[in-house]
Amino acid sequence: MFKSSPPSAISDSQDAIIGKNIKLTGSIDSPDKVILNGQVTGDVSCTVLEIGIEGKLEGNVKAETVIVGGRLTGDVDAMRLKLASSSYVNGEMRYHIIEVEEGAQLEGSFVQQKPASPAKTGAAAIEAETGK
Repeated sequence: MFKSSPPSAISDSQDAIIGKNIKLTGSIDSPDKVILNGQVTGDVSCTVLEIGIEGKLEGNVKAETVIVGGRLTGDVDAMRLKLASSSYVNGEMRYHIIEVEEGAQLEGSFVQQKPASPAKTGAAAIEAETGK
């Protein structure tokens, strides 16, 4: 009569989506992606932060990738930072790679971080220490 269907696969990754009508006060700490279309007042730590055109964040960010289409007021520490033409950012931006589209509004400071150099090992480490 009824066919049994296999259970739905549950993904290990759970993106957090904050809708455009949501106002949130408090910090967000996620091992996954955070998509912000509403307003957040607080710090965000995640793998990827995507602030939509209508999104607003007042707080500091620590993420591998930060994509800003809306407003961000606070400091950013990211590997990759992308600022869309509709974005407004104000704060200290620390990044390894940055992409800024024409029209993005920027205030504050921008500091490119150098990737950590690989540790010297073996003969190279001895040579560096002894100068020989």
